[in-house]
Amino acid sequence: MTTDIPTLESPIDVMYLIHKALRAEAARVEMVVGQLEEGSSLHPFKQAFYGWVVALGHHAAVEDTCMTALLPDSPPARENEAAHRRLEERLEDIQKCLQEEIGRTLLIARTQRHLYGSVVRAQIAQDDHLEEEEAFVLPLIRQRLGEAQQLEMARRLLLDQDAEDTRWILDWVAQALTPTEQQWLAGLAARFSEACPRAG
Repeated sequence: MTTDIPTLESPIDVMYLIHKALRAEAARVEMVVGQLEEGSSLHPFKQAFYGWVVALGHHAAVEDTCMTALLPDSPPARENEAAHRRLEERLEDIQKCLQEEIGRTLLIARTQRHLYGSVVRAQIAQDDHLEEEEAFVLPLIRQRLGEAQQLEMARRLLLDQDAEDTRWILDWVAQALTPTEQQWLAGLAARFSEACPRAG
């Protein structure tokens, strides 16, 4: 059973909800790779894994351009950006393993072990990063940036203006939340439309 995140006050607190969704996505990928058996297809794993890659990649890119970039004199912000690059390397390790297996139609035991180990290492790296971000970067955002800047940051984190479905991130995050959190998220999203009518 999922429990509510205790503090949702400032617009930047949406990061806790996004992090919850990223953790759920990583756990789902670990579950899928853990259930693979020798001789099974890699397709279910690839589908789950690439969903995680897209969500995490988009989130990290938006953070680097719209969040930590607003903290130019902050060592925690620079470390946050470096952590994104390290996470990207972990995910590339998994992709390399998949590319090595492209010619095979069925899974072999060695590949499953390698994939599982790589996923767990990436999941641990992600969890460490998210915890550090919550402890060191989010407090700086609350201290240094006003409500309007935080609201714009949240909008950029939740709406993908380059995608055909601009709300895919918002919808993806909502799936991992409790009803109370979903209600808070919907209220925040409604504020995007009020602040910028073309944003929703």
